[in-house]
Parts: sequence; C-alpha cells; structure tokens
Amino acid sequence: MKPLTGFELLRPSTLSGALELLATLELAWPIAGGTDLIPQFKDDGCESKHLVDLSLIRELNGIKMEDNFIVIGPMTTQTQVISSQLIEENAPALHEAVKLMGSPQIRNRATIGGNLCNASPAADTAPPLLVHDAEVKLTSLEDSRWIPLTDFFAEECTALEPNELMTSIRFPVVHGASSSFQRIGRRRGFTLSVLNLAVYIERDGKNLSEVKIAVGAVAPTPIMLEKVERELKGMRMDTNLLEHARKMVSEAVNPRDSARSSGEYKREMAGVLTKRALSAAWTRVGGKLP
Repeated sequence: MKPLTGFELLRPSTLSGALELLATLELAWPIAGGTDLIPQFKDDGCESKHLVDLSLIRELNGIKMEDNFIVIGPMTTQTQVISSQLIEENAPALHEAVKLMGSPQIRNRATIGGNLCNASPAADTAPPLLVHDAEVKLTSLEDSRWIPLTDFFAEECTALEPNELMTSIRFPVVHGASSSFQRIGRRRGFTLSVLNLAVYIERDGKNLSEVKIAVGAVAPTPIMLEKVERELKGMRMDTNLLEHARKMVSEAVNPRDSARSSGEYKREMAGVLTKRALSAAWTRVGGKLP
C-alpha cells in the first residue's frame, strides 16, 4: 500500500475559490468525503498534485424545499440524508438506499454528490434519484447548466467537463407518489451492491398511473427500463401485474458475469427485486393487493 504523499491539500471556503483553483492549478482534483478517493490513492498512488477539499463550502451542503423541488447539496453527507424528514417522506427509496450504505463512520463522511460522481455502476444513490427524475447542476467559472441525471452517467465517467463541479441535485415533489429501493449484497451491510433497483409509482385508484424502474450493477452505468415502464403504466395493480413485471425486468436486463455474481443470477434477481419494490411502493401510497 503506497503512502499518501506528493500532493497539496487546499481548502477553499467559497465555490468561486474552488472553481478557480481547479481551473488554474495543474492536476487539481476535487475531494468530497474522500471515502472512495482515498482508498484508490492508497492502492494505486496519487496522480494529483493538488486536492481541493470542498467540505468548507456551505452552499454545497444541505437539504431544502424550493419551488416544489427537493434540493440537495452534493456535499450533504449520507447521515444527513438519513436524518432528513423531507427525504424520508418524499423519496423513501433514497432514504432506504442510504441507510444500507457503508458503516456509520463511512456515512458520516461520504457525500451524496461523491457517490454520484464516482460513477460506479453499483452506486446505491443512483437508482432512487433516477426514478425520481433528478437533475444535477454542473458549474464552472464561466457558466452553469442543469442536466437530467440520466444524461450524467457515461461509461466509466460522467458528463462533468474539466474544471466543472456538481453544485446541486434536485427532484420534483409529487403528491400521491412513492418509491422503494431494493438491493442484494454479499452481506447485509458495509458491502457493495451485487444488484440494486428502485421503483417509483403514482397511483390512480387501483391502477398505476406512472411507473419508473432503475437498475444498477447490470450495465456499465445505472439504467432506466423505459420499455417496461411503458408496458406497466396504466395497468391494474394486482398479483398478475407483479408477476408480469418480474418476467419483463428479468428479460430486459443483460448483465455480464462478474467476480461477485453471475449474469444469470442478476437477471433472475432483478425481477424478484422489482416485485418487492412495486409491492412496497404500492403499500406506501395506500394501495392494497388482492
């Protein structure tokens, strides 16, 4: 294991200060909680000459309601997300996902923005935010732009341009809607997901007026199952629908074998998790299964 040497740690207190450092310094990298970055440095060594610590920038931290959107600062820790009543009531899938991540010590340091920017196919915060139609704000010294989270992930990287930072995450609040998160890991906690999945629904009587499904760890990036969503939208919620959804999702994903699981196992369990998530979300919006 290589020692952590050869770089300078910089701690700006303003967003403009952090962006200027990233734009002007050679091999400058941002660091959030460091729970992903520091282990990489220990294993592979540090290629950066400057680490720009974002933890002192207040505007990048916190959870609030703004114009019917829940807005989350990317430096908000996982512990803060768990403690947020806004998140628990309006995005239960995200609340559930974060509760299952890491250990209490990790959750006190790890940030929601860091989990997204690390761009792991198995990132547990990605499926819940995808099904809640999240957008992210990317900011440089010259400009800022909002993009859908679906456009943020690219294979082995993100849509972040050089010298840009993620500065906000937001998703709309929809009354009468709910969501659920499910995952499988090699053990119950403190482990990467072998497979994760989130479902979002809106209810119209006994029917699903809206359905969204996102799956992680089955492709190079977390994915939305739009064909399945279109098929289920408007259907009556019952045990037949749950079985239909299970089969459709298992057929829709095509994961490869990995060191943690076979592709066949992931395909089968993606369907199983879909049934569990749909049932949980339906119950949360006051629905009952026959």
